[in-house]
Amino acid sequence: MGRVLQQLFSFILWMAGLAVPLMLIHNFVAEEPEVDAMARAQACEGVQAPCDELLISFQRSSLGRSFRIAVRGADISIRCRREHIVLGEYRCTRWPPAAPPAAASSSPVATSAASALPAPRSGSAKRAAPPPGAGKPESRL
Repeated sequence: MGRVLQQLFSFILWMAGLAVPLMLIHNFVAEEPEVDAMARAQACEGVQAPCDELLISFQRSSLGRSFRIAVRGADISIRCRREHIVLGEYRCTRWPPAAPPAAASSSPVATSAASALPAPRSGSAKRAAPPPGAGKPESRL
């Protein structure tokens, strides 16, 4: 019984090892116009009709697709990926994601000491290169 389970487990691992690369290759090679349409719709989101989009660039990988689309002079990046790496439906989002709107405030934004960069540790700071011409004798005419 143990030998049968071992052979079954080996067969399942072998099939998974074959299936995953085939699915990755399929994601890379497959022509899927619906993904292109989803990316264009995502780029036109929030734009009044008619939306005249122009595809600037397109990159394809085994894990997803990236588009750069110009809409009314704005350059918009869209990334489309599957829900579960190689399985599931594609979902398209703007990339990088839009930052949340800043809180309305009339006072200038104060920087805190916590957001400042820490000082370099002793011995870790590199010596600055001398400015050009430093150490050269000046010529007096």
